Amino acid sequence: MKLVRKNIEIKRSPLLASKVIQDYDYWLNRHYGKAGTYLTNAKTFLRTYKEGGTVISQLESYSEDKSLTIQSFLRRFRRFLEEQDINYLVNDLNERKLPIGNIYVKIFLASRKDRLRGELSLSTYATILNQFFNRIDSNLNLFNKRNAERFVLSPALSDYTKRLYKSVLKTFCDWALLYQNTSDRDLSKDQLLVKKGLGLISVQSLREISAIKVRSSGIQLKRYHKESLTEKQRDRLLKLCRTQRERAVVSLMAWNGLRTIEVLRLSVSDCLFKEKKIAVWGKGRSSKAKDVIRFFSIPKNETQRYFKENSITRGKAFPEVSKNEIEQMIKSKFQLLGVLNKPGKFSPHSLRHTAGQIMYDKGIPLEFVQKTLRHSSMETTMVYAQNAIDRNYFNKMPINI
Repeated sequence: MKLVRKNIEIKRSPLLASKVIQDYDYWLNRHYGKAGTYLTNAKTFLRTYKEGGTVISQLESYSEDKSLTIQSFLRRFRRFLEEQDINYLVNDLNERKLPIGNIYVKIFLASRKDRLRGELSLSTYATILNQFFNRIDSNLNLFNKRNAERFVLSPALSDYTKRLYKSVLKTFCDWALLYQNTSDRDLSKDQLLVKKGLGLISVQSLREISAIKVRSSGIQLKRYHKESLTEKQRDRLLKLCRTQRERAVVSLMAWNGLRTIEVLRLSVSDCLFKEKKIAVWGKGRSSKAKDVIRFFSIPKNETQRYFKENSITRGKAFPEVSKNEIEQMIKSKFQLLGVLNKPGKFSPHSLRHTAGQIMYDKGIPLEFVQKTLRHSSMETTMVYAQNAIDRNYFNKMPINI
């Protein structure tokens, strides 16, 4: 008998760009201990990817006019693509994603709204749960201890964030177990459908995830709170400014969260007043890779008045202004405000923390705070959630439970 070997080609469905980003995040953390700017640059490139062409050929064209530093970041991404044999993608990165996406996250938050008081908690829970559901492609069969531990115990996370992630997943698991343990006759038709869906998660998995232990690393023992002003202090700070230039600088830093170096790099053309947007050249980045964010009303109006009063129509927004001059100006305002006499270290960078903390306290979703402040990792943005939780714990935590 003659054996005939047939070559059977197994066709794989094109990957989603968002899935590639998740895998690359895991790959970076596994090989290098962190993702940071490498992940950010890969995501920026993938947003430009046009379906039909190979990823690597488009990556080569994209890298040509970038700085040597950016090219170095992207070479690591190319190594990942080659290792994973990724050629074609479906680009879903430019689709608008709401803070609450997964159907079970929506139902969970709706049913627990009376206990998760305030939009701050809802936003935090929505962000963390959707991150986990995205990680498992919303497949409830993958909602298990192994994937939960990878998510919660990632080496890239601080001890605080690990505990926060664990707490959120445990609350979700307790809610799912409540459905599992409730008799069908006590549920409505809609609730029976939810129970059937959640039934894809085994009771054992729900209990194992709830029992995940987060041990202290023994290294991250410092507090992660960042010094910031209250909203009233920020408003008073603006009133203490003597010139329109000072008002423009302070509002850009304390409302839009610009760093000192970003204010100095700002040009007139970066201020898109009609579109209510501002292009920011971040620290350590090429001028060709500016981030466009929302231009909030107060800094937009103050900057517009400053340009008009000083007849500035092009070039640098703040010509002949030095970093030292901005730092001394803000320090003098802090002195008048009386915050330098209080415990804690206040610096010009505290204005950026002020912008982030007030955005979070006003219920702005964490994803939007992250985008506005241009954090490469949600881990950094989570600091504002920690601060709010610790600040409000004794006021809002009930005595009788």
